[in-house]
Amino acid sequence: MWRRAFALGTAVALLVAYALACGAPTHVYEGRLYVERRACLGTTASVDVVEGDRAGECGPTCLTQPEQDGGRAVYVATMCPPYPFGFDASGNDLACVSALGALERNDTCLLDGGSSNPPPADAGGD
Repeated sequence: MWRRAFALGTAVALLVAYALACGAPTHVYEGRLYVERRACLGTTASVDVVEGDRAGECGPTCLTQPEQDGGRAVYVATMCPPYPFGFDASGNDLACVSALGALERNDTCLLDGGSSNPPPADAGGD
């Protein structure tokens, strides 16, 4: 009797685990943070986790997050929708023109305070 109860309990636990594991698909939405004071982009990072299957690449999109406790955030991305919740993908923010320009020229912020475009000057041979 206890074997039958154990088998039934195990089957129910497996069904519950399967249902939870096979819920709505999610994926990491990736983008590059625009550093406005330096007019360059950070490296590709996670913007948010969004519901839905991961779609392919799309044209560049400017995503802005309204000012919250941490301040306004501007990202550029080439991932297709769905976009992260709470982000505006209209491109109406004034920083979007500069952010998309930085993406077009692949201008990445460097750790030393410079950026990759224009490339840092060579120190030359000493």
